[in-house]
Amino acid sequence: MIKFRGYVSGKIITYDLTGQKMVRIEIVEEKETPGPVVISSSDEVARLAREVVPLVQQLLKTLPLPLTPGGKITIPRVMIWLTEEEVEALGSIDVGDYVEISIDHGKIEIKKVSEES
Repeated sequence: MIKFRGYVSGKIITYDLTGQKMVRIEIVEEKETPGPVVISSSDEVARLAREVVPLVQQLLKTLPLPLTPGGKITIPRVMIWLTEEEVEALGSIDVGDYVEISIDHGKIEIKKVSEES
């Protein structure tokens, strides 16, 4: 069984090719950003690291990484298109709500959970 937690990052109304109204729900997972790397080696390696690390940090700041205010990174996990009736059957899930996704023997289950869980 696969199980992970995420939150609804987007809920967009769109239309399919037949003109039927659909709702696209996007679920992302938050992960901690990796901590600093400690290099303990020769003086030459340490000197090189001191020169390279600021350049890498500056480069990373220019990349469009999906960081949250808490310094976590968001990873897209599930995108699902549902009809209005299917959205009603799913329950009241809205942007910012936390959900738990379970995948077991081909069955996918999405359920709303509290943020503390």
